[in-house]
Amino acid sequence: MNEFRDNLLARIEQAEEAVRLAVEQQDAYAAEVHGADLANLRRLAAEHGVK
Repeated sequence: MNEFRDNLLARIEQAEEAVRLAVEQQDAYAAEVHGADLANLRRLAAEHGVK
């Protein structure tokens, strides 16, 4: 379970960075796409009790 947790947290971190960069670059489409990915990853984390 630790590998799942670690990978999920790493993917969340990557998605957060992607959203931040897209916003910084004023790329609304990329920000929306990465934001949706981030929301899905956070939902998955919540479902599995990953914080």
